[in-house]
Amino acid sequence: MRKIIIIPYIILLLGFASPQAQQPLWGEGQGSLYSNLKAYRVGDVVTVIIQEQSTAISSAKTDTKVKAEAKSGPGSGTLDFVSLWGLTSENNYKGDAKTSRSGQLQAQITVRISEILGNGDYRVEGQREININGERERITLCGVIRPRDINSDNTILSTYVANAQIMYDGKGLIDSGHEPGILTKLINWFF
Repeated sequence: MRKIIIIPYIILLLGFASPQAQQPLWGEGQGSLYSNLKAYRVGDVVTVIIQEQSTAISSAKTDTKVKAEAKSGPGSGTLDFVSLWGLTSENNYKGDAKTSRSGQLQAQITVRISEILGNGDYRVEGQREININGERERITLCGVIRPRDINSDNTILSTYVANAQIMYDGKGLIDSGHEPGILTKLINWFF
């Protein structure tokens, strides 16, 4: 008898359950319970971990030596009045040149997929600007990435960005502090 009384109460409770409670746990647009949250369509975002290092060394060495020499002895017979004469010419050139340059940039920037190319690769682009105490730093990145290079945490290394254009620029007191002043520029202009 108790079972018969409890069943209508259960049916009644299920009928008055809130609409949110009746929604599925995994809704549309949230992906699958078994899939990861990697970017896959236009507008999705991907975090690019920038770890760029570049080093270039160029050197040249030139060593040239030219020597010309002409000598003559005293004349003999009727030409014995001609004294000893000689002509020597020597040119030496030695040149050394060396250029060295290195750079390093480490940052993270989140970019958007702006286009899906015909082969399935993604064109991405994004910009990040930071202003702190009058100092402005801006990082801009654009390029092409392959979906398979995106990690499960939705990140990708900058070394996997094809046709990468990474621009880093800053303005502010520190940036202008290493430039010569107006008076120095004026003196350099005159001299």
